[in-house]
Amino acid sequence: TLPTPVMGGIMILLFGSIALVGMNTLSRAKLDLTAPRNLCIASLILVVGIGGLHLGQGQWSLQGVGLAAVIGILLNLILPNAPASTTEEH
Repeated sequence: TLPTPVMGGIMILLFGSIALVGMNTLSRAKLDLTAPRNLCIASLILVVGIGGLHLGQGQWSLQGVGLAAVIGILLNLILPNAPASTTEEH
């Protein structure tokens, strides 16, 4: 078996790599992470996923990556998109 500190190091590398791949995907999609809507969604997903927020009652529980994904989906549906530009560039 692997010692606990080694497993901790592997987990840090694994989750850091997953976060980096996600950020790379967002940058390749040309998503503006400085836009207030996108910044709010991305930051809440990271805080909920890393911070260990736990929602649940009785036998029902949601936490970690699952809760972060649900919050991201809900925020994407709830928060308004930026208004479309009314001027066209020729």
